Amino acid sequence: MQDLIQYKRLVWELALRDIKLRYRKPFLGFLWMLIIPFCTAIVYKILFSDFFRTSSGTIPFFIHILTAMLPWAYFTSSIQSASQSILSNRNIINQISFPRYLLPLGAVLSNLINFLPTILVLILFLLVFKIKLSGLIVLLPVVILIQTFLIVGLSFLVSGLQVIYRDVEYIIQVVLMVSFFLTPGVYTLEDLVNKSSPFFVKMYMLNPLVGILNLYRIVFIGGYLSYLPRQANLFNTLINPVLWAIAVLFIGYFVFKHCEKRFADYINV
Repeated sequence: MQDLIQYKRLVWELALRDIKLRYRKPFLGFLWMLIIPFCTAIVYKILFSDFFRTSSGTIPFFIHILTAMLPWAYFTSSIQSASQSILSNRNIINQISFPRYLLPLGAVLSNLINFLPTILVLILFLLVFKIKLSGLIVLLPVVILIQTFLIVGLSFLVSGLQVIYRDVEYIIQVVLMVSFFLTPGVYTLEDLVNKSSPFFVKMYMLNPLVGILNLYRIVFIGGYLSYLPRQANLFNTLINPVLWAIAVLFIGYFVFKHCEKRFADYINV
């Protein structure tokens, strides 16, 4: 915490630098932070509501997908960019003395900044298609914080290991692909529960991303709790993700600090 207070300006500058580099060349610049999620929502609407007419109860299925895919994009983009944050900033590391873990932290912060405008797009679609907003939307910052803690822990882990083991970036791609199908993004949790064995469902619910994505739907969509099966109880939906986020944050930090001792041997290779 002392480091974060002392170097808060540096973390902020690192995040803004990443954002500026990402949008400095396009003519529309920062507007792409809104255009991309808007176009994504339109595609989901046409594909799942007009062509396939998939249903998830009284909720349009594209809304069901959108409330999960936008947070999922924040998760994957943060992990992927953080994994390269040390290696891509080797010049800064060689010139300036500062806590190295601020680099993956800055990468996560830049993706968080990029994620926040997508929430406005999601709320716009909820209002346009007359989906009742949940009164629990006031808890949205808490849900974002839980997910961010988990992301930061994983970012510490992968960024430190990537310096020493260059295969990590490919492992991340495989893990993220598998994780996509192990979270209720393009299917409903009720469908999975009805078609899977009780043991698989118990193991599945231990995945913190399952609880986090359900939390996003709960805080955005009014009455969504009534659509969840009994397996999505308080522990699996809230307590389990919080415990995972705290544990991964500490584990990721200590792994990073352990790897940091060997950065000098590998960072310029």
